[in-house]
Amino acid sequence: MAMEHRDDPAVRIRAELVLPVCDDCGDMALDREQTRALEDALEEAYVEKRRRMQRALINDLRREGITQQQIERFASVSPGYVSKLRNGKIASGNTFRLLYLLHEMPHEALRAVGRLDPRVLGKRRPRATRV
Repeated sequence: MAMEHRDDPAVRIRAELVLPVCDDCGDMALDREQTRALEDALEEAYVEKRRRMQRALINDLRREGITQQQIERFASVSPGYVSKLRNGKIASGNTFRLLYLLHEMPHEALRAVGRLDPRVLGKRRPRATRV
């Protein structure tokens, strides 16, 4: 069964749960214990899915030649944060979406953000000139 949870529209529940479901409409009338079991199963599945996806996105970007520093600058996160994501920390919804965008269009996204911050492209910021 897949359900919406947090910022993910389709989290697959992998746990074995016995829940009352209406055969006609699919509605569930859960008691407190069943609700808690469902929430726990959803959270566990969500965290595992997010960890797996984060690692895959970051690994693909690294294979594409994009450095950890470029990823961190693109997403405006602190140095070392991408390493934490690869080791199990769960990214916020916004950071995850930025990773996903960068993964889908790596060079275009880096060029676009590089116009705002040349360091994303590995370049130094131009010095300010006095007028």
